[in-house]
Amino acid sequence: MKNLFKNLSVFGWIGLGGGALGLVNTIIYTAYSAAVSLFAPEVFVMLLLGVAGSVFAFVTNFKFAPLIPVLFYSLAFGLYLSDRILMFEEMINQIYGMNERGAILSVVIVIFVFLFASIVATIVSAFFEKTRPVLSES
Repeated sequence: MKNLFKNLSVFGWIGLGGGALGLVNTIIYTAYSAAVSLFAPEVFVMLLLGVAGSVFAFVTNFKFAPLIPVLFYSLAFGLYLSDRILMFEEMINQIYGMNERGAILSVVIVIFVFLFASIVATIVSAFFEKTRPVLSES
């Protein structure tokens, strides 16, 4: 396990950070959505697949592996946006309590920001090498 981190470049750490942020976001999403009875299993599955894709991208040398978490985090972002659009509509029109139960705007925004940060971090890490070149000792 130590060898995985030994030659990790800055971009490798950024990709790893995007996966860690995705895991934190999955925990926040699960706790929040379960507490207010707004759990969407498809968002949860896409978040978990994004985290699994980040782990896969970290442990393999497959060239396009960093794009896998980008795909799943982007799908989670779109599905969650689609799920929360009614909440934003109610807040803009100031019609509260029609269909939403306990929506907390600040937590929803944190989830969106964390998802966006995970997407950006994994996109950035996809374009660069995750390991530093090893200098030979001659």
